[in-house]
Amino acid sequence: MQTFSNRMGSIAFSVLVTMMQVLPTILAFSVNIPKTRHCIPLHAQQITEQEGLSSTSTTADIAAAQSSAVKATIDKQSTRRVALLLCPAQFCVPEDYNELWQNLPSHIEIEDADTSSFSSKILIDRDLSRVVPLSRRDWIKVAKQLPTQEFLSANLAVHKTLDWYFDALEEGLASILHESKDQVDICLVGHSIGGWVARAFLGGLSRSSTSISRVAQTRISSFVTLGTPHISPDSALVDQTRGLLREIAEAPACSSKSLIEDRGIKVTCVCSSSLPGNFVSTNVEQFVAASSYLPLLGRAGGDVLGDGIVPLDLAFMEAPADRVVIPACPKTGRPVRHSHVLPTPWNLWDGYAPSIRLDDSDAVSYVSPDIISLWAQYIR
Repeated sequence: MQTFSNRMGSIAFSVLVTMMQVLPTILAFSVNIPKTRHCIPLHAQQITEQEGLSSTSTTADIAAAQSSAVKATIDKQSTRRVALLLCPAQFCVPEDYNELWQNLPSHIEIEDADTSSFSSKILIDRDLSRVVPLSRRDWIKVAKQLPTQEFLSANLAVHKTLDWYFDALEEGLASILHESKDQVDICLVGHSIGGWVARAFLGGLSRSSTSISRVAQTRISSFVTLGTPHISPDSALVDQTRGLLREIAEAPACSSKSLIEDRGIKVTCVCSSSLPGNFVSTNVEQFVAASSYLPLLGRAGGDVLGDGIVPLDLAFMEAPADRVVIPACPKTGRPVRHSHVLPTPWNLWDGYAPSIRLDDSDAVSYVSPDIISLWAQYIR
């Protein structure tokens, strides 16, 4: 049973969702919507001389030395360091994701498919990891596209409409590259709208030619989206992104095939299936879900599942991207909702102030510790 405070938070969230569904005609978005690359291991130096060997060494001595050298090489190659750059949801700010860094594991063990003798290890550098430095005031910049024919005809251009987000994304990448003393790979994690903005960046739709963009594109080794709509269906009641998501979904360079097979980037899409949409339910979370699924998908009902904001039908890129569906928290059985915070777009006088934290006594989110472990294993 929901506590009074959590029910009030859910009601406030419902009001915000309803309000933001009107924003496509005002700001071009709603709260619902939020280059060549190969994984670069830490290469081991080739050993050209075996210490302690001489011309009188036996074959066994040489074999033992060579075995030790190979083992040392494998040990070096099997450990990689990765920093995360998180692309935030609409109107969210860096401080909203402090919980993520607290709950993120320090490393990930990965079974090697080609050998049973050792597992590779991913070291997650939390000190280097960042959130794209966006203020909620930055979202107002999209308003410059309002009086255009492109907006009215739902043909907004990604590079012109999202240039401010791409600039902040590059700033986050520059910070990681500047602070890293040794080689570090980068995992882009996109929450909600941040997922398809990151996808557009990876596919070159920012049209950036900066040195940071060129270098960073060679260091990005994996891409994870959390509750991100990747499809703009014809059945939608309104194109809430005014053509932006359609351009990204149709761009060949933004496809999972291009990112994975041509660029070596591991792509994973994550979405909860915890919350059905139901307008007649006494469960506030289900009512919020229905009010979100209907405009996005063109239908809502008990058969439409998702994370309360984004329905499963829209949350995945095409194969060969990995798909991770989370039915519920594996430890507590509680539903997994779209966000852990209630954004405060009205708080423009303090653009970096944290959003309102949602009570997690009845539902958890993508940054909760038992949920992070389900998607962090896909970081590379």
